[in-house]
Amino acid sequence: MRENAVPVLITVLAGTFTNQAAAFYALRSEAEKIGIDLAPTQTDVIRESSEVRLAHYFRPAIVARIEEARGEDDTIALLFPSPLTALPAFPPEDSALRLVGRFAGLLDQPT
Repeated sequence: MRENAVPVLITVLAGTFTNQAAAFYALRSEAEKIGIDLAPTQTDVIRESSEVRLAHYFRPAIVARIEEARGEDDTIALLFPSPLTALPAFPPEDSALRLVGRFAGLLDQPT
């Protein structure tokens, strides 16, 4: 385990977007609809080098599960523990994002 990392449950979403900004905008818009302001520090939107980027947060077996579960979607959004991740019905069914799952991972704490 990395020295400044803490174990957390990370919510993983997937969708298809033209770029990272569009994915973050969709995620933020869905959160705002239910009265939650999503800060950029509460998420990581991944479109390229996903296996490498996911490996920063998850064990290899979990990275493989996420990659398989995302299917044809080109974007993965990670939600770190926040008021938004406490809502079991997020994202809503009509969202451009879909829930892939919640996985045990590591999150670096500021030193």
